[in-house]
Amino acid sequence: MKWLPITLLFILANPANIVLTVRQAPADDTFAVKDIVIESPVEENSSNNSNTNSKNKSNNNSKKNVAHTALDTVSQNERRPDFSAFHDVQQKKRVFFEFMLPLIREANAGIRRDRSELIALSLKLESGLVLSGGEHHRLSQLFKQYRFKLPVKVDALNVNELLDRVDIVPASLVLAQSANESGWGTSRFAIEANNYFGIWCFSAGCGIEPSQRTEGLSHEIATYSSVQEGVKAYMLNINTHQAYKNLRIIRAEQRTLQNDYMGMQLAHGLQYYSERGEDYVRDIQQMIRTNKLHIYTLPTNV
Repeated sequence: MKWLPITLLFILANPANIVLTVRQAPADDTFAVKDIVIESPVEENSSNNSNTNSKNKSNNNSKKNVAHTALDTVSQNERRPDFSAFHDVQQKKRVFFEFMLPLIREANAGIRRDRSELIALSLKLESGLVLSGGEHHRLSQLFKQYRFKLPVKVDALNVNELLDRVDIVPASLVLAQSANESGWGTSRFAIEANNYFGIWCFSAGCGIEPSQRTEGLSHEIATYSSVQEGVKAYMLNINTHQAYKNLRIIRAEQRTLQNDYMGMQLAHGLQYYSERGEDYVRDIQQMIRTNKLHIYTLPTNV
């Protein structure tokens, strides 16, 4: 058996509570053990589609039925191109961005709605007004959804702290990472599992089994019912996991500056996304720079 790093030994001892993100090889399902980062599970909320990820057991049945054909309809509004059919690199890139961008916009729109609700509730608390029962319930939902401990008595300061988690992820960053992790949509995981971000899961039947897996591991590659669902799960991990706290701090600073190049700056907070560390960060920044992806990032007040 191969030597396992301490993070994987911990995972083996606690398989039910861990989700991993792994930087996968572009065109197949091979990967390196060194390229992993621990992700904590998303809490289930069947009433909110944006609160789903690879650990949402209620969606396991639908995930198992994901179609495998290159131009299959994966949701009512999603139609995935066969990216491997494009021999012109620039055309492949253009089609990839055109496919992913509406999904990113939709996921960010949901986050913006949550953020607007929180701001309104924060202003009400700051003014000394009492929240209604419905407002208290919605506030508790948002604390749970974004994995933030709900205080016994919520005040405006608590809500403002939560706001650091409830914010958009720049399109430039999402486009770069999805292209990098999925090999421009051609990897096995992207095609068979709608997984463009290399997320692992550990509950039986939660995904697809890698053809090459280190002895002693039992993980699967998380399967999503649509690419949209995978994008939302990725954003929720970015917005909540401790590993990306620095990214969220940078984002709060860049929001104040209204920086169109926010994606380039936020990439500095991805040093734990892969054990390649700063090399991975530089790869993502280079992809943003080379493809001029900053033009897809909307102002933070939109």
